[in-house]
Amino acid sequence: MQMQVLSPPPRLCAHVQALWCLQGTPQGLYSGLPKPAVELVISLSGTHQWRATRNDTPRTYSLGWLTPPQFAPRWAQTTGRLHLIGARLTLQTVVGLFGHGALIEQTVPVPLEDLLGRHAGLLAAQLADEKNDLRRMMILAQWISDTLRAPSYLPLPSGMDLAQMGWRVDALAEDLGLSVRGLHKRFVQSYGFGPKAWLQLHRFDDLVSRGLAGRDQAFADLAGDYGFSDQAHMNREFRRFSGLTPRAYLAHRQSGAAPERAAHFVPGSGPMPKDVQPESGITPRPGIS
Repeated sequence: MQMQVLSPPPRLCAHVQALWCLQGTPQGLYSGLPKPAVELVISLSGTHQWRATRNDTPRTYSLGWLTPPQFAPRWAQTTGRLHLIGARLTLQTVVGLFGHGALIEQTVPVPLEDLLGRHAGLLAAQLADEKNDLRRMMILAQWISDTLRAPSYLPLPSGMDLAQMGWRVDALAEDLGLSVRGLHKRFVQSYGFGPKAWLQLHRFDDLVSRGLAGRDQAFADLAGDYGFSDQAHMNREFRRFSGLTPRAYLAHRQSGAAPERAAHFVPGSGPMPKDVQPESGITPRPGIS
């Protein structure tokens, strides 16, 4: 599996965290771990099946999909060679592209054709006609720029700013000039779930993407750096989102079956993560914190 990651053009830096291309032939079932962002994915080859748990009836995708915020692993399997072009979008950008319905109460990836109608096929065909993946990513960036509207939403800081705030709800509320209660209300109205869940997702994402990458410190020290009360607290929250402890996650990633730059991709080698039932407070429904 090979992955290319491209920084977005400067005009899109507030809207798109990264553009990416993923190619290869994943073997069997694998899990996609939660992210605080939303993935817009166009498929150039392969047929893809997603399910919320390993025992669910799979849903099939061919043109592409939008992965809404998730709070537990999703399970995927690809028939044929996988070749995907994607964009990692902020919550605000998704509302600007597709409206609130693309976020609120979505529990599985939304087929691209459900969002764009016949334009989904046109966009996929335009990318397929281009022979260079870097150019494909830039075409997708241009489509986002041309399509993006200015929605009415709660603006949100970047992940780096949230880390400096210690991923705390009170610090986020202060940064936005709101009370904690007011922040919760505005967040739910804008995105369909509460700020606490989103901040926990950001901390999990940072831990997966940076904290555990090339880890050269003890897990207990890592827990302290990320504001957990102790290593057991970190393990509980990590398992809640992934079904794995940090140590078990690293063992899967080091199996060699996952692309180095796709930190949220867990290959199906050895025992897979358990199906996770999100705890109260982190399900993506209005009114949840």
